[in-house]
Amino acid sequence: MIAFNSPKFKDPAAFQSETSRVYEICNGCRRCFNLCPSFDVLFRGIDDKDGEVNALEAPVLNQVVDLCYYCKLCFNHCPYCPPHKYDLDFPRLMLWGKHLKFGQQPAGLRDRLLADVDFMGRLGGVIAPLTNWALRRPSVRWVLEKVMGIHRGRLFPDFHWQSFSSWFQRTRKPVGAAARRSPVDTQRAEASERERLHPASPVEGATRAPMKVALFYTCYVNRHDPEIGKAALQVLEKNGVEAICPEQECCGMPYFDIGDLETVRRMAQSNLKTLSAAVDAGYKIVSPMPTCSLMLKKEYPDLVPTEEARKVAANTYDLCEYLMKLDGQGKLAKDFISSPGKVAYQVPCHLRDQNIGLKSRDLMKLIPGTTVEVIEKCSGHDGTFGVKEEYYDLSIKVGRKAFAAVEEAEPDVAASDCPLSGLALTQSTGKKSVHPIQIIQKAYGLK
Repeated sequence: MIAFNSPKFKDPAAFQSETSRVYEICNGCRRCFNLCPSFDVLFRGIDDKDGEVNALEAPVLNQVVDLCYYCKLCFNHCPYCPPHKYDLDFPRLMLWGKHLKFGQQPAGLRDRLLADVDFMGRLGGVIAPLTNWALRRPSVRWVLEKVMGIHRGRLFPDFHWQSFSSWFQRTRKPVGAAARRSPVDTQRAEASERERLHPASPVEGATRAPMKVALFYTCYVNRHDPEIGKAALQVLEKNGVEAICPEQECCGMPYFDIGDLETVRRMAQSNLKTLSAAVDAGYKIVSPMPTCSLMLKKEYPDLVPTEEARKVAANTYDLCEYLMKLDGQGKLAKDFISSPGKVAYQVPCHLRDQNIGLKSRDLMKLIPGTTVEVIEKCSGHDGTFGVKEEYYDLSIKVGRKAFAAVEEAEPDVAASDCPLSGLALTQSTGKKSVHPIQIIQKAYGLK
């Protein structure tokens, strides 16, 4: 597959040639026929042309690209992805097509606003109570649908006037000569002072060793669900892990939806500057959102092929992956005081793409008296895809198997590492979904 920084990535003719090559391979395989709408449109289009891939016309070709929401399930499902000699990467091919489209026809206002989650989070957070009230009004949602193309039926997350980052800064007071330190040194000193005042519960049999993480808390946690970030900090600190929050911005994944790779690259470079400094100071990078940990691990090194990016990727963990690493070292506290009962756990697509196993499931199963029903079905929300009027019904259709699985499980609680998937589950099943770390927080008795 062509690299992001290759001159061919801006060449429509190279894209057309690679599209023909890949579609011929996919047509002969069809293993992904039921994974997403892109493949459905592609194979129907090929069948309508009696199997002639080169006879596909522009409307079908464009629709295949537009319908890809970069879940990346097909990449792990594909027998021809690298290191196979066919070097097939369908998600990257679709992103290539979106990038070329963006260069010829920049995204409209709706798509640009949906992609700029940091800006929208700040804007909605300034007047959070009014924003949340308005977004629950049918009349307001009707106007949003007619004017902006944002479907009136999609459940929106709440906005919070106090961001997670501001809460962290207010509750973690500077100590000593903090003003003269770098941000990483300041936060290390703050964490040391917190440990002195509130020692973490020792884990039986564990050796006392420094465990330090830099929390990439994500834009969603920052403005929509700070409680996930607070739960993450509490659980980490419960296990004797020093946690800091370096300066950061959105990981950039929403801009993949519109093909604006230059903005993603700028965000990556900004985040890599602070995260690499944290790694140099001895911290591991931990994120509670699979999409963001995926970006740091797998997408940043391709977008910004530098030693800095490779270093950050090699030291990044999904949150539950990190906690299970502690368990493997005998350092995870297991003094749980309550059980959630039966958990219906939906595995996010971007977590499956990381090929790390089911760490969140394994973590929750450590709680005595807990059973976990694993649901490896896409929720259909898929970032901004399920918010848009033209894709909403298709989004619900994609998620039906996941919704049905939750209902059939009859759980005490539903869980997903992806809050957007959790929203989709809540909307369609009526069962409120939480992040696995919140289940661990409650099981520990933390508030």
